[in-house]
Amino acid sequence: MKLKNFDDYANKRLSKTEIAEIKKRAEVEYQALKLLQQDVSKAVNKYMVSEQIGFNELVRRLGVSTAQAVKIQKGEANLTLASLAHIAALLQKRPHLVFK
Repeated sequence: MKLKNFDDYANKRLSKTEIAEIKKRAEVEYQALKLLQQDVSKAVNKYMVSEQIGFNELVRRLGVSTAQAVKIQKGEANLTLASLAHIAALLQKRPHLVFK
């Protein structure tokens, strides 16, 4: 049995307009995620400078793995709302989402 890729499956089941809309929404979602990740990264890096702490101390204060701290610092972490709240509490900040 030949396996089909997702594009073949989508092309058989959806119209070109529907596929274009899905791709458009996926791109908007991706851009939103990247902006959130960048904002958290900037805030964490600013905190490190203001507190004059190094990476290992950041890991300790966040209570996360080294790998997760690297992702947060680079703006690559896929954070939950609970994780965002935890980071905000450490930074003594109140996060606020704005939908534009």
